Amino acid sequence: MNGYGEGPPGFGRPQRRRSTQRRGPVGNGGRHPVPPRKQTCPPELRDSFVEARDFLAGLIAALGLPARLGFGGVDAARDGRQITIDIHALTPTSPAQFSEQDPHDDGLAILIGKHGATLDALSAVTNAVMHRGDSRELFFAVDVEGYRARRVATLRSIAVRCATKVVHERVAVELEPMPPAERRIIHLALAAHRDVATESTGEGRDRRVVIMPRGSSLPPPDEDDEDLR
Repeated sequence: MNGYGEGPPGFGRPQRRRSTQRRGPVGNGGRHPVPPRKQTCPPELRDSFVEARDFLAGLIAALGLPARLGFGGVDAARDGRQITIDIHALTPTSPAQFSEQDPHDDGLAILIGKHGATLDALSAVTNAVMHRGDSRELFFAVDVEGYRARRVATLRSIAVRCATKVVHERVAVELEPMPPAERRIIHLALAAHRDVATESTGEGRDRRVVIMPRGSSLPPPDEDDEDLR
């Protein structure tokens, strides 16, 4: 035995007296996880980020919701770059609280809304205000306690599970209605799948994705279908 992963720490090796001083973990091997490195806003985007953050902070304060706002990263967008503004509770909160299943929980969960609809509205208002000035090539996305990343992971998992069902049972699976951004995540998650295809069907808020065996088809999609753009 080499003592790694078998038995208590140091099993099979001479024991050494350990210092009573608590040390932080090194890499990913420590017993306590290493907190992620805090992201910093690029200097050339700092002024625009601060302006958008302060506007959003005032809006949230007007709702009577204590929170702190920070820089959540910058990503390439279709016509420029997108800055994410993260909203965090002032006290530590379990991620399970921020579920779209009950968006009216106490705290910041109310800022999410069903399927992130309230987050999308906050993003739209922030962009409308910022695009009045010199930030037209910048876009802003609002997030609460990492909800968006968790939602994307959930949608991809749903797509994979439903695709497996379609392949095994040779039946089409119709998902619940989703907004355009979430339908697009499903489409992209299965775009390269060899055995299934996806289409959107329905109108307005009832529009949804159908996953079907590749080679079958639904009625032709509308010409203005935005899901894959």
